[in-house]
Amino acid sequence: MLLLGQILVNTLFAMITAYLIYLFLKSNFSIILERNYLLLFLVLNGLLNGVLSTLWMTVLPIPYNLQFIKTLLLFILNIIIIKYFLHVEWIKSVLSFCIIILFVGIGDFTIPLITYLFGFTVTPDLINTDLFLFFILNIYIFAIAFALVILSPFAKTIKNIKNLTPVGFLIVITLAIMTSYLAIGYIVEFDPVTYIVLFLSSLIFFISSVWYISIYHKYEIQKEEQHQQTFYNESLANTLQDLKRIKHDQVNHLSVLHAMLQMKKYDSAQSYLKEMLHITENIGSMSIYDIKNVGLFGIISTKVNYAKNNGIEFDLKVFDVVDSIPNVKISDLCEVIGIYLDNALEEVLNNGKLRIEMQIETTDKDIVLKISNECIAEPDLKKSKKGEDRGNGLIIANKILSSYKNIIHTTSFDKETMVFSQALSIAKEA
Repeated sequence: MLLLGQILVNTLFAMITAYLIYLFLKSNFSIILERNYLLLFLVLNGLLNGVLSTLWMTVLPIPYNLQFIKTLLLFILNIIIIKYFLHVEWIKSVLSFCIIILFVGIGDFTIPLITYLFGFTVTPDLINTDLFLFFILNIYIFAIAFALVILSPFAKTIKNIKNLTPVGFLIVITLAIMTSYLAIGYIVEFDPVTYIVLFLSSLIFFISSVWYISIYHKYEIQKEEQHQQTFYNESLANTLQDLKRIKHDQVNHLSVLHAMLQMKKYDSAQSYLKEMLHITENIGSMSIYDIKNVGLFGIISTKVNYAKNNGIEFDLKVFDVVDSIPNVKISDLCEVIGIYLDNALEEVLNNGKLRIEMQIETTDKDIVLKISNECIAEPDLKKSKKGEDRGNGLIIANKILSSYKNIIHTTSFDKETMVFSQALSIAKEA
């Protein structure tokens, strides 16, 4: 009966751990599961961790100094489940699992001190024989973990970091140190002085780790801003150079045209004028320089250049200056816009309708971005025709947009003109 109770409690809280992992991935990386699939993930994770952990601790004759093997085994199994069940990268699997276990460990870490203050010491033997105490301690531990996942700025900072590898490595080290310190509190006789020293040292290391991650994140932001600003300056300098060249040649061009018209060589004058117009058109739309947001400028100008190099007319209209875009991560917005423009470019290249229209309008209340292209058939947004392992862009875009309550995404298709349009309306106040 005791063994069954331990399995049920372990399974229940393993399912809660899995839900916290999903909650973390959903909040930071827009991982969204259908209800039935989520339930299957929770049950699978709960049974695997609950049954294996209970049997290892109470049935198998494994001494306490070898319990780390169970930790390593569960670590590997959980990473594999997260990776292949939730379809995330390895580093995100490791990071999500380690951060949740770290938060659980923070609650677990305080138990020896709290129980000591109440006059008794918690040991593995006591936990294994007192099911009610085991259940109450787990409620306390996971209440702390849940609060940290929901409220901790540290958990919310992770999603803004591009290179997660050094952060993941640091979190694993932090988790290993806290686990080793926790073992002292449980396995050996409790000594409050030793425990406080270990607690303070681990706390200092954890705070140092959070500080490092914060500094690393700020460095990444500065580096990205410098890169975007350099790109913006280079694009602006190239256009200004073209304008200076045209202004310098303007007198010569007009002189040539004047001479041709005096000589009544109208055909030659017309051909020469067409060449001048072609040169002017190659400068591109000046509307793009009303986009002062360097991230948005970067992604759009890249697609404009791609269109020009492939003979696609890119009609860009910007109404009013577009600067800051509040309450939206610019990296998320650029990823969505990039996906929409890539799909539009691919469509017009395939069907020969070499024209794309894009409008950006800023008002006091919102920012509206609209992308339109002509199709040869009505698009099916639910099923991709690009083949296996392709056509996932819209799924990614929809996951990103689903995390923003201030963005309204609409699509439309005009059967008369065969024009397909996608629009984003971003409210300036969330």
